[in-house]
Amino acid sequence: LPGKALADLGGRPLVVRVAELAARMETADEVIVATDDARIVEAVESAGHRAEMTGDHPTGSDRVAEVLERHHAEIVLDLQGDEPLLEPSDLDALVRSLLTDPEADMATLAHPLSGPDEWRDPNVVKVLAGGDGHALWFSRAAIPGVHAGLPHDLQDGVAEPWRMALRHVGVYAFRGPSLKRFLNLPRTALERAEGLEQLRALEHGLRIQVAPAAGSPVGVDTPEDLERVRELWSRRG
Repeated sequence: LPGKALADLGGRPLVVRVAELAARMETADEVIVATDDARIVEAVESAGHRAEMTGDHPTGSDRVAEVLERHHAEIVLDLQGDEPLLEPSDLDALVRSLLTDPEADMATLAHPLSGPDEWRDPNVVKVLAGGDGHALWFSRAAIPGVHAGLPHDLQDGVAEPWRMALRHVGVYAFRGPSLKRFLNLPRTALERAEGLEQLRALEHGLRIQVAPAAGSPVGVDTPEDLERVRELWSRRG
């Protein structure tokens, strides 16, 4: 969807709406919109928010890292500019999960799957978390797989294996040094196979805390997504 960052949402550009929700966070000391588009800088600054120009980067994380070189931050929240329906309370929970877990290098959000169809959908990224809340694995596949020869005394506990997984919400909080380390790591075969950069972090030993989210936000990738977000936005009043 070309130009989606400047698409209108309730009388303001989409990217401005995202900056507004970030500004409502209790844990955010500073909100900066990082972009390589001067039109976005103008729109954001005209709305009273801060924006900084960056070079051209392959990922949002790389763009955030460039801005981080000019600022000191203990925790950095990498928030995409196309998810205006995220809840500030979920983002606060994400940041706090990292602040309260000294062993975690980064954190992300997830919430329960709606059912087996979503579990099997390769467009839905699933995450399995351990007892300490750290991510064990992310996949587009239906995880965990269930062994056909599972003993009868265990079958009741995995009758609905989709309940063991969570739906990943692609928002990340990093410790400043962890973001720089992550971006300097070589890409891995599993990361490329799944198309999931967080697997690079896991394969290289970074620990990812998984914080609960109230729901899965609707991102804007297509004209249909934009119309759906506009409809949901109007219902909010």
